[in-house]
Amino acid sequence: MAIRGGLSLSVKMILTTTLLIVVTVVGSGVLNVINIRRAFDESARQQIEVFRAGRETAGEFGTPLFARAVEQLIIDRGRDVEILALVRQTVAQDTKEGPSGKKDYGLKLAYVLDPSQKMVARCFEEAKLDCGPGNHEPVGPAFGKLTVETWNQALAQWKTAAAARREALVRFDTADASSHYQVFAYPVFTGIPATAAGAIAPEPPEQRQGYVVLGYDLAPIDWFASAAAEQKATASTRAALYTGAVGALFALIGTVLAILQGLSISRPIKALAWRADQIARGDLGARVEITSSDEIGLLGENFNFMADQISILLEQTAEKARLEQELEIAKTIQDTLVPSAEPVDHGVLKFAGFYQPAAQTGGDWWTWHELVGGKVLLVVGDVTGHGVPSAMITAAAKAACDVARYVYRDDVTVSGMLENMNHAIFESAQRRFVMTCFASIFDPHRRTITYANAGHNFPYLYRTGEGRGEFGSLMIRGNRLGDDRNSRYEAKTTDLVPGDVLIWYTDGIVECENAAGEEYGEKRFRASVRRAAALDAGEMRDAIIGDASAYFGDTPRKDDITMIVGRIH
Repeated sequence: MAIRGGLSLSVKMILTTTLLIVVTVVGSGVLNVINIRRAFDESARQQIEVFRAGRETAGEFGTPLFARAVEQLIIDRGRDVEILALVRQTVAQDTKEGPSGKKDYGLKLAYVLDPSQKMVARCFEEAKLDCGPGNHEPVGPAFGKLTVETWNQALAQWKTAAAARREALVRFDTADASSHYQVFAYPVFTGIPATAAGAIAPEPPEQRQGYVVLGYDLAPIDWFASAAAEQKATASTRAALYTGAVGALFALIGTVLAILQGLSISRPIKALAWRADQIARGDLGARVEITSSDEIGLLGENFNFMADQISILLEQTAEKARLEQELEIAKTIQDTLVPSAEPVDHGVLKFAGFYQPAAQTGGDWWTWHELVGGKVLLVVGDVTGHGVPSAMITAAAKAACDVARYVYRDDVTVSGMLENMNHAIFESAQRRFVMTCFASIFDPHRRTITYANAGHNFPYLYRTGEGRGEFGSLMIRGNRLGDDRNSRYEAKTTDLVPGDVLIWYTDGIVECENAAGEEYGEKRFRASVRRAAALDAGEMRDAIIGDASAYFGDTPRKDDITMIVGRIH
């Protein structure tokens, strides 16, 4: 065995174990810190939610109460001084001391407007209380940017509430350069309940007496977040130091144990590795000596079993390669059983076929041949199942079809054709496989199609005309090929006219499913035919197959798909 450089197994085990302990300790510490931080974040969030709920409760109850308090003063007109005094008292009375000399102003902004949306009185509290009359001036920059913004937002909220028929009390959050606010706005009405629609009416309703707007200070939310961040940082540092000390102790103990364990395990593994190298170099007679009943002993038994299996696997691999090669040859042969995909121009009849097996080989088959008198034979069939066995039955069907044409000198009938194919498939498959088949002969001189059916889907006859056109079918019944040795098949003839479209197909195209498990179905198939009915045969085939492929997507096909599209000219 070649000598390789690098660390020994025992050293790797020691390093790996030590690293695992370190990672575990660090990971536990990180998780501990994360949980601590999450707990503080959750506590801060709950504090903020409680605070906001308190502010909302104060605004929801306080704003209508304040509106009732100023209602009579507004109605009386000329009592602006009393309104200003009431606004001043309301703003100033709920200011509280906060942490570190900060102040919780509570209600920080309040103003009252007359029915024409002009300022009556306004107060704003910061380091000092700033109050003043509005002199019934329109809301503008003279009253401060915050006042203008809150009034515009209140109007927008009323407009939205009016459209949704919500209550007249509106609320929203806003901010200026230094603070955040929760604002409540309410129209003052007499005699009738206040409405959002009445609040924004350009012409003041008789019952509208004015407006009140209250802005509550949300600065304490930032205090809660800042305090939580400081506490979180302190607790996280303490937890990290504690985890580091405990982790160092565990890492030391774990390293000592890893050294002892690594030395006891590495010796038998080195001996096992030597035998494994011999097996890898092709010495399949090499065997491992089993000296223990633990996992290393089990590994030795598996090595011995592996040597026995490798020779078997080599034989199986060669056999599988041979079968795959034969399957590829079978696919190549089957490809010769169906005509080219190129459209065929046969004068009055132009047609194009499509064939796609669900596996490497399939059970679908179609063919066409020119008969005496310029007639055209078109045959389509579908063997039960798909794969190699079905492909063999299609080969028998193709052979029977060719024999029938030879025997009858290309003057074969559809009934005789199916009876000949039925006998061949019955003898070949012994009823283990059967085949549905539809044989048709087109007469270009008489513009007719004569057909017989062996349990196959009825081909569509789409006849264009005024409106959307109509679907018919070449309907005739008969036993499947291979079901009964003595089956007989009736023939039927249908007249065709220029513009008629014929669709021969197997059930794969309508029964295959998309990713959701839904079948394509006859309805979608017919709709696709209708959309493409004006195209040439080749273009029509490509359009119909394109629609189906887009529906299936990348879902594996569960059955072969075959289709022939023909147009009468």
